[in-house]
Amino acid sequence: YPFASKEEWEIGDFLLRSPLSMATIDVFLKLPLVQKLCLSFSNARELRSCAEMLPSGPSWKCQVIPSIYPTKYPIRLFWRGPIECLESLFRQPAFPRQARFHP
Repeated sequence: YPFASKEEWEIGDFLLRSPLSMATIDVFLKLPLVQKLCLSFSNARELRSCAEMLPSGPSWKCQVIPSIYPTKYPIRLFWRGPIECLESLFRQPAFPRQARFHP
């Protein structure tokens, strides 16, 4: 993973999900107290690059469900493929390598 530790990921995750602008994140990361943490990223651009290296999960799919009754809006079913979900789980480094899957 591109982050050195779980704590570093938590800081990065917090910053990326916050409403802070990239410039404000840069100012935050330049604070002396934050620099003492020795993070593997020193600005918002590097943080974004680290986050983009993370593997993505399975994609969402959408299907309109026909209805015999009139509805104001179409009925949409959002779902993910179960095989894709299992593959994604098994690719996670936190998942024990000793685990075996037998259908």
